[in-house]
Amino acid sequence: MSDTFEKKPSLESRESDVEKKETKEQELSPEERAAATLERADYLVKEMKTSTSMMKNILIHISQVKKLIKQLRAQLQLATAQTDDAGSVQQDEEQVERLKERIAEYRDELIAMKEELISAQITDIQAAQPHLSASDAEQKARNMVDQLIAQTTEG
Repeated sequence: MSDTFEKKPSLESRESDVEKKETKEQELSPEERAAATLERADYLVKEMKTSTSMMKNILIHISQVKKLIKQLRAQLQLATAQTDDAGSVQQDEEQVERLKERIAEYRDELIAMKEELISAQITDIQAAQPHLSASDAEQKARNMVDQLIAQTTEG
């Protein structure tokens, strides 16, 4: 019967797995880290666009449902209560709020990623062009990252 039970990995083996993963991530070159960050940023931009589109569709649906409810009440000669919304409208409004929160989280993560890319670019520029001042290197890095982001979001 003991053969039917799966063994859980010990705490030590789980910790060593985490350490191996962290070591592997540290072994990535700056170019690989920048590429991974860009890939994540591209994913977040697509998710933001999808979430924004979903939110717009839900808002259109809410508007249509409210309009139909108003028309039905008029046909049935029912009094309109301003606080009486259909259940689906309330669910849609809650979904819109969740989507807004998700978009805000993605936006925050993208901003953080942008700053990480700029820092990495500054380091690369200063190594390649040590004669540049820190502010010139930062400005050049910001321009490069902005161009890279513009290229990524256009595609």
